[in-house]
Parts: sequence; C-alpha cells; structure tokens
Amino acid sequence: MNIATDSCQEKGQAMPNASLLHRAARLTIRKKLMLLFAVLIVIGAGNVFVIQSSFLRLQGTAILINLTGSLRWISQSIQLDTYRLVQGLDADRTAIEDRLKRLDETLAVLDGGGKLSGQEVKALPPNLQDAIESAWRHSINYRQKIDGILTGAISQQNIKAELDHLYRDGKAILELADVIAATLATNAELIEDEAMRNLYRLAMLDLAMLIFSLLVIRYQVVLPLRRLVRASRAFASGRHDARVGYRSQDEIGEVALAFDQMADTIQKDMEQIAEDVAQLRETSHSLRKMSQAIESSPATVVITDPQGIIEYINPKFSEVTGYTPQETIGKTPGILKSGLTSSAIYRNLWATIRAGREWRGELLNRKKNGDLFWEDTRISSLRDEHGRITHFIAVKEDITARKKAEDKIVQLNADLERRVAERTRQLTATNKELEAFSYSISHDLRAPLRGINGFAHLMEEGCQGCDKAESLDHLKRIRKASVRMGDLIDDLLELSRVARSEVRLESVRISDMALALLLELAESEPERKVETHVQENLVTQGDPVLLQAVLQNLLGNAWKFTSKRNHPIIEFGCREENGDQVFYVRDNGAGFDMKYADKLFAAFQRLHSPEEFEGTGIGLATVQRIIHLHGGRIWADSCLEAGSTFYFTLTDQRVRQSGNSTS
Repeated sequence: MNIATDSCQEKGQAMPNASLLHRAARLTIRKKLMLLFAVLIVIGAGNVFVIQSSFLRLQGTAILINLTGSLRWISQSIQLDTYRLVQGLDADRTAIEDRLKRLDETLAVLDGGGKLSGQEVKALPPNLQDAIESAWRHSINYRQKIDGILTGAISQQNIKAELDHLYRDGKAILELADVIAATLATNAELIEDEAMRNLYRLAMLDLAMLIFSLLVIRYQVVLPLRRLVRASRAFASGRHDARVGYRSQDEIGEVALAFDQMADTIQKDMEQIAEDVAQLRETSHSLRKMSQAIESSPATVVITDPQGIIEYINPKFSEVTGYTPQETIGKTPGILKSGLTSSAIYRNLWATIRAGREWRGELLNRKKNGDLFWEDTRISSLRDEHGRITHFIAVKEDITARKKAEDKIVQLNADLERRVAERTRQLTATNKELEAFSYSISHDLRAPLRGINGFAHLMEEGCQGCDKAESLDHLKRIRKASVRMGDLIDDLLELSRVARSEVRLESVRISDMALALLLELAESEPERKVETHVQENLVTQGDPVLLQAVLQNLLGNAWKFTSKRNHPIIEFGCREENGDQVFYVRDNGAGFDMKYADKLFAAFQRLHSPEEFEGTGIGLATVQRIIHLHGGRIWADSCLEAGSTFYFTLTDQRVRQSGNSTS
C-alpha cells in the first residue's frame, strides 16, 4: 500500500512538468499555420531580394555605360580646346589640364572601380580589360602629344602633324568607348533577361507553395477529422476494436490519441501480464549471457563492496595473478600491491571512485609468485535506485609486454637523439669549414688574380707600339685567362652558396621576372634583334632570389646560344603535364646532341668549346641544385643546330594563367 502511495505521489509531481514540456514541444495547428505563413514571408522576401539584386546590377551597368559615354565628350573637348589654344583663340590651358585629369580619373575608375563624382562605380567586367588597357595606352600617347604642344616642345611646322596624331588617338579612344558601351549594353540585356527568368521561376515557386498549402490543410486537418468521425461512430455501434490510428502533435492528434487510449484500456491489463512474463524470460537470458561474457572475458574483472572487500573475480584474474577465488574473496585488492606504486596514486584512485567518477591508470602490481606485472586499470562505481554506491567494478588488462616494448623504444629514441646530435655537430663543423674555404677563395685567390691581371695590363700598355706582336698576344691571353678564372671562382662561390641556402617560399610573379631579365639582356646588346615570347601572369611559390638565378642562367644561355642565328627566338611559358605545372625556356639556337644529356647538369661539363661560346660550365649545375632545393626536377630536350628546351617543375606550386602574350 505504501509503495502504491509513493508511486502515485511521484507520478503526481512529474505530471505537471511533463505536461508543460509536452505543450511547448507539440506542433499545434496554430503553429503549423504560423510556420506556413513564415515560409510564405521568406519566399516573398526572396522575391524582393532577387528583383532588387537585378535592379542594382542594371543600375551598375547603366553607370558604367554613362562613364564610357563621357569618354567621348572628354576626348572631343580636349581636342577642341587644344585646337583653339594652338590657333590662338583661347590662351587658358587650365580647361585642358582639368579634362585630361578627368579622362585619367574616368579610365582609372573603369579599370579598377571606385568613387567618381560621389558615385560608387564597379570595375569593368574581365572581358573588357583588354579594351580599357588599350584605352590607357592611347590616353598616355594622347597626354604626351598634348604636353608637347602645350610646352612648345613641338615646332610650328610639326604642329599640324601632331594634331593629326592627336585626332587619331582621340578617335581610337572614341572607338574603344563605343566597343565598351556596346558590350555593356549587351550585358544589360542579358541581366534583364536573367531577371525575367528569375521572376518566372519565383512565380512558379509561389504557385507551388499555394498548392502545397492547400494540400497541408487537406491532409493535416480535413482528412484526420473524417477518420476521427468514422472511428467514433464505429466504436459507438459496438465495434470496440475500432481505432483512429492517426498521430500528430496538434489538437486533432491529441483527440485521436485519447480515443485510442480509451479503447485500449481493457485489453492493456491482460496483455501486460503476458508482456511481464516475456520480459522476465528475456532478462534472465540477458543475465546469463552477461555472466558468461564476464567469465570468458580476456580482461581481469574484480567486483568489491564500498569498503573495497572483494566479492567476485573472474577466471582471468586467477590466470594472471595466480590467486584462487578462495584466496581472494573477502580480502582487498591490496594483496597485489608491489610497494613500487606511490601512495599518491592510490589516494587519487579512492578519491575519484568514491566521488562516483571513473578512474583509469596503470598500476605496477605483484603476482602470487612474486613476479612484477603492469595492469591498465579502469574502476567505476555501481549505484542503487537512490544513487548510493553499492559496489566498485574494476576491469584490468595485463600490459607488461607493452611496457617493456615502450621502455625499449625510449632507449632506442635516446640513442637516436644522441646520434642525430652527433651528426648535427659534424654537419655544423663541415659547414663552418666550407664557409672558411669560400672565404679563402674569395679573398686569398682573388688577390693574386687581380695582381696578374693588373701587371699584365701594365705590361700590355708599356708594349704598345713595339714590334713584339707575339708578346702582346701572350699578355692578352694572360689577362683573358685571369678574367675567366675570376668568373670561375665567382660561379663556384655561387654554387657553394646555393647548396647552403635556405629556401624562403613566397609568391613570385615569374612572368614579370622573365620579362625583366630579357629586357636587361636586350639592353646589354642593343644591336641584336631577338624575338621573345613570355606567357603572361604566371605566379608560383618559391624563393625569389633563387628563382631569379634559375631564370638568369636559363635565359642567359638561350641568349648566348642564339647569337649566331639570323632570326633568334626565345620563349618562356608553362604547360600542364600529368597534373603538374611545367615551366619551360625554349630557343632556336645551337642545340646539343641528346646522347650527352647526362652530362648537361654536371659541374665543369661543357658541350661546346670556349672558342664557340664562352662560359664556365657551372651555371646549369647551379640551376639543378636550386630546383632540387624547391623539391622539383629539371630536364632538357634538344637537337643539334635546331635549338633547345629546358623544362622544370616546383613543389606545391599554384600557377594562375590568364592568357598568352608575345613581345
């Protein structure tokens, strides 16, 4: 009787809380309609957003068209004011300067976006970048000619020709402005077409949402009510097996549930007895399986009371420790203590499990025969219905073999660290010796070379005008040999420096680097006419200083070995090969026989005589070391007298390509 009273009291206390949670969580009809209304609001907001977005895009395109049109007025105004100034009809240059400034501002805004006259303007689309760049070039020529006219740098005889040139540049700007305006107008038509398509899609979405709303009302309200009415009439006519069968979180679902629960009350008591019997059988079967699992477990299992008195051990415990159940039950796990585990660990263990938390750790214990062994131990608590701890259960695994292996690994790691430290010390000493050797070459060897070259030069000057032509030739050869030896020392030092370099990766605009080097080569020999092709906008990750040395050697070789061609051609670019980005330097120079390709990147190896082409044979060896420092590879393809192509890759490169260019 008391048990029944307590159960009723507990149910009475739990019911209000459960009822409040149920009311808050259930999806009522009102909530469903509000959710449907919210979805409609979101769709409406989406309609507004799409329309507004299309309008803003059209507005931005219209602004760009207006700015492009203003180029015509500005250009024509500049030509008219310049003509008036030249003819003496107007002496004020301020208007021309203002319009030139306005022309630059307009081109800058069209190129990169920004504010102009208080308006925010976006940059032109990518497909118009070539047109705006061309307009920039004509604008620069435009300004230069006007500056020449305004400053009087052009004679009166040439003013007419300059005005004609000015007119042609202005006409070119007008034509480019027309091209840009036409393209923008086409874009505006495309935006307008896209906006109309979006409006059609939104209209279809709205129609679909309306149909969905009608279906929701039908299936969530009308049909459930009909089912409830049919079940009620059938139950009233004597069919007590009649059920509504409809379930939902709204009011209709609650009414249907209450009806079905009322119909189930009579059958529920009889079925409960059968269910209890089946549940008892299932529980008994589960307990037997659990007992068999613990008995057959490969881990040690120990169960104690709250005071730590052992009440149960499984067979694995006896197998590992040597203690039988008769020797263990009634005692504490202290019989396994080895005396080598600190008391702090045991204090932490008891504090943890008495607080109801799980403790996990490794314990060094002693078997019955005195042998030490390690156990990976987990201990947790069992509680009764009032939350009081009734037992502790420990699950332990023998990890002695693993601990021995870990100790061996620690010893091996210590030995490895010692050997690495010794090797590091040796490498450090070697690097210092290399640095001392480089210093010796740089200072001790350069001084005699400078002396030889200087004295040979003095002797050559002293022998000028004498009849000993053979002696003068010998002096020239001495000077040439000393200069070549100095170059060789420089290349050796560079090769040594590269071998000890640390690669500092950053973004490198390798196309710009190649263009700059080719320009330097062209300026060094202005009499040569070399056709060069550089693929634009190539960017990679690498050390800029080292990559500069790579391109300097490869492009320098291409420049050198095309010196005997009537129409020399040098190319630099990039292609994709097996998923990798491969850079290349190609020329139509002397080339080489591929049977000597294995000697190509070795130091001091030359495939041409010094009389044909000068060099030290160090450059390609330096290039190969730099490429290897970047984790890449380099190779060549050539045919004698048909040119060469050198290919190289870089590790973790990210190359962006926006087009090709010929210079």
